[in-house]
Amino acid sequence: MPDPEETPGPGNQNQVRRLTRPAVALAAVVLFQLLFVSTFVGVLHHPVPHEALVAVAGRSPLAQVVSGHGGGTVRLVAEPTAVAARAALSGGQVNAAIIAGPTGESLLIQTAASPGTASVLTKEFTTAAAALKTPLRVSDLAPLPASDSTGISLFFLVIAWMLGGYVAATTVGLMLGGIGGRSLRQAAIRLGLLAGYAVVSGLLGALLIGPALGVVSGYRLSLAGIGMLLVFAAAAATAGLQAALGLAGTLIAIIGMVVFGDPTAGTSIATPLLAAPWNVIGQGLPPSAALSAARGVVYLGGANLTGPLTVLATYAAAGTLLTVAATAWRRRLAARAPRRAARAVGTAAEGSLAS
Repeated sequence: MPDPEETPGPGNQNQVRRLTRPAVALAAVVLFQLLFVSTFVGVLHHPVPHEALVAVAGRSPLAQVVSGHGGGTVRLVAEPTAVAARAALSGGQVNAAIIAGPTGESLLIQTAASPGTASVLTKEFTTAAAALKTPLRVSDLAPLPASDSTGISLFFLVIAWMLGGYVAATTVGLMLGGIGGRSLRQAAIRLGLLAGYAVVSGLLGALLIGPALGVVSGYRLSLAGIGMLLVFAAAAATAGLQAALGLAGTLIAIIGMVVFGDPTAGTSIATPLLAAPWNVIGQGLPPSAALSAARGVVYLGGANLTGPLTVLATYAAAGTLLTVAATAWRRRLAARAPRRAARAVGTAAEGSLAS
């Protein structure tokens, strides 16, 4: 007699269906892991700047050598005077500056703007200077403090803020009855709670990294403001994706802000100097924008904030609009369902009477 367990039947088919769903889910998790690893390794395994802008004042054989033999690491930008070259560096238009003089050359860097970029450029120019036997003086216009000698603290603060926004959006959505959103009132309450959370999170984050831990000097309200904008941008964007796509929106938020956002944030090499397409992708994501803005207000005197703040504000506004629009659309579809069902019942009844 055949084994009942090997005989095809409704029970066995149901068992296959029950096992298929978790198998597909686990396959998706494996793909997510591979994407996570490949992104981080692809961006960070060999961080080298691409076409770093170096301002040059005067005739600099050293700059020409580095530019010609750096394999695309450096692109020179001519400046009329040493003052102009220095201003271009302080304003964030270039990544370093070379000032040629009769007794040697000077390399100006800003470590706080991008520690990895400054380190690589310093090594490139000092190696070339030793080969040419050209005296080279290195001056750091924005050094990192001893309390944050690697420049990594602001990155972790930014990532904590961003993850907090994502988790808050998911938690509040679930507590209000579902991440998909069911009414405009619920969407408004959700966004209001997230805005209040963003204010508290920004204020406390700046307090923690400032007076509490002493990583940065004093309490910086400007840093707290960046934290508020980042947290709400991450939260609103997540809420919008969840309202529009449900569970899939949660996955997209994680991939965009964590898997793609973290390695391209500019912890080692400045985001615009990463290899394509990561330089373009990174500059359009909240982590890179927030880290650049945070470094700007803490270490660089508020230089070059327009672009990063615009990115964060765009995510905050787009997430808010998407949350409201997707909720309204879901509500409209739900209102149509009973009418469709009534029409279907009426059609079936007419057909029955006709027969």
